[in-house]
Amino acid sequence: MVSVPVIAGAFVVMLLIAGGFVYFTVFSPPGEKQSIEKPLLSEGEPMAERHVAWLANEIGAYKIHASPTGEKAIFEVVVEGIIFSVTTEGGVPVVFQSAAESPDLRITASRAAFGKIMNSQNLSQTIASLYGSGEISIAIEKDEATLALKGYKAVYDAFANV
Repeated sequence: MVSVPVIAGAFVVMLLIAGGFVYFTVFSPPGEKQSIEKPLLSEGEPMAERHVAWLANEIGAYKIHASPTGEKAIFEVVVEGIIFSVTTEGGVPVVFQSAAESPDLRITASRAAFGKIMNSQNLSQTIASLYGSGEISIAIEKDEATLALKGYKAVYDAFANV
């Protein structure tokens, strides 16, 4: 006869395994960062999709994905009033110069702040510093559960320790 503590222990182990599976496949999936060549951003040059795609890849957009219900992960980057929508396909950021219909979040920066990021040697620290000084703003448009299900937690974790 199997004792109650053994059954309870087996149940706890099964819950931990299931929880780990859900965490690493839904909330923080392992993703492989694709190499995107850093484009030059010359003085006076207009912002382009390639600049935003590089930044999105560097901040971990390759980790975001559609929710279990199929709702696509999409966010906006706004630089000097120019709106870019960013999503991923196969772990690679896809950027369009247009507003998203229902973005998960919106990152707004001046061109000067974006330039500082592009020229930074430590992206996480630079972004955290610019955010702290108000030069970058992040507006969260969806609830935390939705963002977590789409993998944004993995992106957040990269900046949480800065």
